[in-house]
Amino acid sequence: MANYDLRKWVEMLESEGELSRITEQVDWNLEIGAVARENMDRKGPALMFENIKDYTDTICKRLITCSLSTHARVALMLGLPKDTSYPDLIRVWRERAKKVIKPVVVETGPCKENILKGDDVDLYQLPAPLWQNRDGGRYIGTFHGVVTQDPDTGWTNVGTYREMIHDKNTTTMSVAQGQHIWFHWRKYKARGCKTMPLAVVIGWDQLLPAVASSPVPTGVDEYDVMGSLRQSPVELVKCETSDLLVPASAEIILEGELILDKSQFIPCGPFGEYTGHYGPENLRPPFKVKCITYRNNPIFQGTMEGTPINEDHTICSVSHSAFVWDLLDERMTGVTGVNNDPSTAYANLIVQINNSYYGQVHQVAANVWSSHLSNMMCKNVIVCDEDVDIYDLNKVFWAFGYRVDPKTDIIQYPGWVSALDPVVRPWDKMGPGGNKGTRLLIDATKPIDNPHQDEYWGEKFAVVAYPDDNTMTKVRDKWEKYGIKS
Repeated sequence: MANYDLRKWVEMLESEGELSRITEQVDWNLEIGAVARENMDRKGPALMFENIKDYTDTICKRLITCSLSTHARVALMLGLPKDTSYPDLIRVWRERAKKVIKPVVVETGPCKENILKGDDVDLYQLPAPLWQNRDGGRYIGTFHGVVTQDPDTGWTNVGTYREMIHDKNTTTMSVAQGQHIWFHWRKYKARGCKTMPLAVVIGWDQLLPAVASSPVPTGVDEYDVMGSLRQSPVELVKCETSDLLVPASAEIILEGELILDKSQFIPCGPFGEYTGHYGPENLRPPFKVKCITYRNNPIFQGTMEGTPINEDHTICSVSHSAFVWDLLDERMTGVTGVNNDPSTAYANLIVQINNSYYGQVHQVAANVWSSHLSNMMCKNVIVCDEDVDIYDLNKVFWAFGYRVDPKTDIIQYPGWVSALDPVVRPWDKMGPGGNKGTRLLIDATKPIDNPHQDEYWGEKFAVVAYPDDNTMTKVRDKWEKYGIKS
């Protein structure tokens, strides 16, 4: 079973040797970010900072990061053994997500142990770091859940949208075209509203940031998906200042209103983005925080963003692959594997097919690019045969090297690419949601329309040089007898 709040998660990490408590004083100004960066580069443990400069006498004194920066910890999040393979994580995500478990509403919970309103609200009581030296400010929202609701249907969205502090009760909120928060934004605007109720959840079951950063389909409640993955309903409580619902055992809740009037937008950024590059400064709507509720001795959670592989790349490789695979299975046949590999920050999608009919390769790209999943990901699609392990990039590059004919197998296609993609020059940008760009399909499969050839033992393509299955099975069964130490 998955862990039910951040504190139980910390206990689990500690028992598994996956947490390092840092008692040496660290500075929220750049140092925490640099430690997190080095730790992720070394594939290190989750980090709990317990002695933060300027935060020894504040309501929040602790910060956790790198919580899901390895697939081993993603496995623990799902209640699986640490050695569960990456492909099996994708399989489990797909299987569980199909069995919807609705949330339940409770009267109260630990997130209500302390309540601050009005002038008592002070965001600087929370140790939000200045993660990197070119960041425009201190980002309080990097690995959190932003809760909004459709005023017509009641659909609740929980997404991860970057959030920068401007003063003691104001942040900016990223609202980009095509994202679910934007759908809700537009409906409130159409009603003539000046504000939209919004809540921010910081620190809870790790499925909160994992699901909030995943491409859950439009109209699907993220709390349903979290319940499905944790195999238990999410317990929710009503906010103090709105009817929005938030996890009852969350560490910190920020409640308030998002300003809808564009004339009141304020600069946000720059910020190190998931692409591995800085996103430029732009105007974003202010979020006015009216209330903070929090647990006793709360734990702040955030993450360093930038060059892959980071925490979000690790967890999103699992969720993105699962959602893309589900989409393809709905629209076509013969898909046997999907890998939205963490190394390329969602840009490259690798798909394995049984290569059973002409046009199957092209269907993969057409189906992905015609869906909402391609808004921020899957710019480049690489399709491989079943004999290529798509979760091993060495094998994928081998297929690219010897099964791709550039004249016929590299296909360019015009379309929307992410607004954060640095390939699009600043003077060519079309807006905050997306940009005109070019997508790429690479057919790394053996040509299905080749004739059978005698020199290839009757096959259509050169035969792979690898020992036969029977011999390899015998060798593997005897491996320990050889005394070879690996």
